[in-house]
Amino acid sequence: MNLTPVRQFRGIEIFAFTFCSTITLGVAFLPYVADEEIRSAWLKVIVAVFPYLLLAFLIKVFCSKYDSYDLFKELKQSMWKWLYAVIGIYFLASTIASIVWGVEGLGLMTSTYLLRNTERWIPMLLFIVVSAIGVLYGITAITRFVVSLIFLEAVVLLTIIYLGFSDYFKWVYIPPVWSTDVWTFLKSSLSDMARYAGVVALLGFLPYVQKGTSVWKPISLALLGIMVIFASLSIVVLGTFGFEQSLRLLSPATALVQSTSTRTGVFERLDLYFIGVWLIAYYKIMIIQTWFAVFLVERIFSIQRRVLLVIGVHAFIFIITLFTESFVNVAWVYVGYNQLIYSLFVPIVLLLYLIVKKGAHGNNK
Repeated sequence: MNLTPVRQFRGIEIFAFTFCSTITLGVAFLPYVADEEIRSAWLKVIVAVFPYLLLAFLIKVFCSKYDSYDLFKELKQSMWKWLYAVIGIYFLASTIASIVWGVEGLGLMTSTYLLRNTERWIPMLLFIVVSAIGVLYGITAITRFVVSLIFLEAVVLLTIIYLGFSDYFKWVYIPPVWSTDVWTFLKSSLSDMARYAGVVALLGFLPYVQKGTSVWKPISLALLGIMVIFASLSIVVLGTFGFEQSLRLLSPATALVQSTSTRTGVFERLDLYFIGVWLIAYYKIMIIQTWFAVFLVERIFSIQRRVLLVIGVHAFIFIITLFTESFVNVAWVYVGYNQLIYSLFVPIVLLLYLIVKKGAHGNNK
């Protein structure tokens, strides 16, 4: 099979792919981790974006030194095969764990708000089938889909800002409170950084970008856009519900709409619209991450039958989901920490390795 990608995408596609690769649209669950300090969460969400801006800068430097824009291709040519396989399998396992986490979240949301008397595996199966169809269509169709979602992202942001000026909002909850120990503060800061973890799929998308296309500007603007939505939601939810109640919310966006929507008329069940938006959010995240998982399998094992590969990956995800703990189980906290490691620290180390290696070879010449 020819694994050489068709390089067709430019800045707008990079921006849309980055923007849609993580939880922005609908912002599914709390912008905080339960039982952690949340009183300065909006500030930590802002600070947490800067390490990912560093990652974006290193991607820019990498693309300026390697014409392929393909991190995994260059790694395969630059290190021992067994080490490359270990790194690839780690990325693959972490990506699948993140997908399973998302599917568990879908099951919790649908069983809570929509299908209370339906077995949770039924909506999960339908969700996975739709994702498989999307991945089979390929990266071009996926990219066109996420570009079309940018408008909805803007609507969500404007809605959050509008709801912030409701009569329920109290500024007294907004100033950061540093009434916690250093360890708790650091843990909650790490969890806020992990919210940007979905952008790791960019490492699979970059080989499809046209040579010479600037990657720094669209990636950094997308990261800042994600940060604005996270911070805005954190501020509005805290200002509307206060500290204690915010920790107990399942979906802050939905609760926000339910608390401020008109009691009569067409806007009576506006919360259902936001639940629909939330489902779209999880779908676009899952389809991007599952495509990335398929990309990794192709690069690691050079499997030629793409249709069987896509079906196999989705079937494996479905089986794993059925035998994993509930979304709210404490074990998922460690998955969140691993998301931070594999989406930020490991890519930074690998990019630095290739950048320094290229610089050393250039100096030797």
